Amino acid sequence: MDDTAIDALERSIDGRLIRPTDLDFDDARRTFNSLIDRRPRVIVRPADPDDVVAAIRAANDADLPLGVRGGGHSVAGLAIVDGGLVIDLSDMRTVEVDPGARIAHIAGGAQWMDVDAVLHAQGLATPGGVYGDTGVGGLTLGGGIGFLMGIGGFSCDNLVGAQLVTADGTIVEAAEDPDLLWALRGGGGNFGAVTRFDLAAYEVGAMYGGKVNVPLDDGAILRRWASVMREAPDELLPMVYLMRAPDGTASLQLQLAYLGPAGAGAAWASTLLGHDASEHPSLREGTYLDIQGINPIEAFGSRNYWTSTFVSDLDDALIKLLVDVSATIPTDQSGILIEPVHGAARRRDMAHAAFTHRAARFHVTATATWDDDAFDAEGTAWSRGVTARVRDWSTGGIYVNYSMPDEQVTTRATDRARAAYPPEVYARLQAVKRRYDPDNRFRSNLNVPPGPRAS
Repeated sequence: MDDTAIDALERSIDGRLIRPTDLDFDDARRTFNSLIDRRPRVIVRPADPDDVVAAIRAANDADLPLGVRGGGHSVAGLAIVDGGLVIDLSDMRTVEVDPGARIAHIAGGAQWMDVDAVLHAQGLATPGGVYGDTGVGGLTLGGGIGFLMGIGGFSCDNLVGAQLVTADGTIVEAAEDPDLLWALRGGGGNFGAVTRFDLAAYEVGAMYGGKVNVPLDDGAILRRWASVMREAPDELLPMVYLMRAPDGTASLQLQLAYLGPAGAGAAWASTLLGHDASEHPSLREGTYLDIQGINPIEAFGSRNYWTSTFVSDLDDALIKLLVDVSATIPTDQSGILIEPVHGAARRRDMAHAAFTHRAARFHVTATATWDDDAFDAEGTAWSRGVTARVRDWSTGGIYVNYSMPDEQVTTRATDRARAAYPPEVYARLQAVKRRYDPDNRFRSNLNVPPGPRAS
């Protein structure tokens, strides 16, 4: 794309266009993960869907690679493409609510903090991410694990409609095509640039929860937690994070959310902790916004390498392994995140969504985070090593949202996508891809290539 074409694109849009020569280019191309260092040819920040149409058509005319960025929190940084055109939706963050239908209409660049605040004013909430600055788009298209999973399922399960711009620059409504809507529920960004998400919402009243750190010791608290989650009510969603305490020992951070009376929530907390929850003032009655606020904004700038696997359960052998590897956590910023697959999330099936990891009870992620580039090899190796050992308990597949580009033995994107989906799901995704993106223009993702043409 030469300067004349870039100038023409800039004149045709109401949004902003950023070139490599602009002072804010380096900031605009940054992602959450500073391991990613790519230089697009041009970055477009659309003001509306028509700007997205113009950007896609301009990229097609110049045969430029395309990337679509929502919140920018992909650990793989796939939205930023070297030498390509990046559609950065971060200026499109409006949220509108239909309280009668309990549906939130969310612009493609919105973050969960935008959604949570607007829905909370209506006494509603929708299952979203546990960090407020995470983008709605990436999380929802790949799955979406959060504190309301028990009552509402994964974020993708609540996608009841969407507007997207397809590879030829056509604006379509996913609700008019059940196959496309199914594919967007977990199939990633393979089918177009989504400019609006329609998510079902739920009445959410008083909650109880918070965050507390306790010694991991021999893992007894992990055993209690695993036991509780096998029979827990939908309203209870505790996550755990194994981390390094200031004195260098391993500790467990309990992130607790309970939708219901404080007394019942405190009783669950006491059961999980093995002692009276009143010893921890950080555990208290509040709102969904309070629960969403227990994790800080994730600052851009650190170096990250994450690997994960879904497991059928936490048995004694796996808990022992997790206790052992927790002693090797390499930095104060690193740890092992264990998220339950619980309640409504387990009751959907592959007819509803392309997301497929519902037979698992837990998702185990080794999150290596550091600042010094001299630590790159060690940080990467630690994360890979932990997940390699945990895979003996794996239910199979990989999680789209936490997948690194080189996670598999080969870096070919099609192989990684095949690892994420069962064959029948993968084939159906390929068929949808063939209809909406036959030339695989949207391939900077966990890519599902177009399926064969129908005979």
